[in-house]
Amino acid sequence: MMEEWKNGKRMGKWLLVIIFSFSFNVSAFACRFTVREIGFSTLSQDIYSLVVIDQNTNASDQFWQSIRDKLEDSNIRLVVLNPDRNAEHPFVKQVLDTRLSLPALVLISPDGRMLKLNNGDLSKHVDEVLDSPVRRRLRNDLFGIFSVILWVDGKNEVLNSKTDNIIKSDCERIESIIPYMPKKVRNGPISIHITASEFMTEKVLLWSLGIDKLPDEPVAFVLYGRGRIMGGAVDASAISEGRLYNYMSMIGADCECGLDRKWMLGNQIPMLWSSESRQQLADEVGFDVDNPMIQAEMSRIMAKETNPDIAGDVDFGIDVIDLNTAFEQTPVTNDENTNSGIKPNHITIIMLVFALLIVITGLFIFYRNRYS
Repeated sequence: MMEEWKNGKRMGKWLLVIIFSFSFNVSAFACRFTVREIGFSTLSQDIYSLVVIDQNTNASDQFWQSIRDKLEDSNIRLVVLNPDRNAEHPFVKQVLDTRLSLPALVLISPDGRMLKLNNGDLSKHVDEVLDSPVRRRLRNDLFGIFSVILWVDGKNEVLNSKTDNIIKSDCERIESIIPYMPKKVRNGPISIHITASEFMTEKVLLWSLGIDKLPDEPVAFVLYGRGRIMGGAVDASAISEGRLYNYMSMIGADCECGLDRKWMLGNQIPMLWSSESRQQLADEVGFDVDNPMIQAEMSRIMAKETNPDIAGDVDFGIDVIDLNTAFEQTPVTNDENTNSGIKPNHITIIMLVFALLIVITGLFIFYRNRYS
């Protein structure tokens, strides 16, 4: 009897080893991240330059450092140039080519577009460039919601009303399929509407999106992650055709779904992302996206070959994606699977079969020894 007990105890230990090994390998071979989570990373950042060009750049080092400290947690960098000493600098050449008078204060986008700011109190302009009511809301909401549809009024009120209804419907449709996605998100997408009266307040944000004046028709953008743009501007006709819904559906896909890197790491708006925001994000998703090990794993995933049938050239003609096969057809109910985003693949299935064979063989030997 004692021998049988010892055999059973040894068998129990082996079963625990098998279960642990299987769990480890499932985690090792499965994709841990969604496109939305990749979007919070800093693997690829769009850096905006706040450029001061002045003959008299004699402010104290402490003053310039105070400005840099304000911008530290954002994707905006201060560049101070003297037009004589830095005459060959590309920013100086660009400003002089546009015949701006000096001293000049400009914001330059990653793609080289330039926004002239009025000269005056630099600290005040830093606040204007760094933040705005809509960007504050984005900073406070993005970590806990699926995505944001940011849309801007056109001049046609009837078309504005129609657009508002379509966007609300698209948000509801995405919310209804979140349970079928690789990972659940606490809150579904929301829409943020910038009216004509708010245009000047959000001048910097709208300029970063390529909008310099009130458009004739409403235009929308899908934002996710750390202020990233999925795709690009969506005009009224594309909104009616369901383009926003398709863009949002890709945000919920897992990181190894075959999307091109350009889709997963969309362009960014100028935005402050404080340490408080980073901590709230870590609490929400269960890991620190700025952790070097997490960054390395994301980088490895991003380096994989993409599926040309899905990504292709970035012309945003993504209606070819079959959304019916994009997500699992059974809602995710297990909390552990929800947090890890585990989806079986061929390797894990083979390992499961192998583990079951070992268990069956072990039980057979155990009962044979017991009853023989």
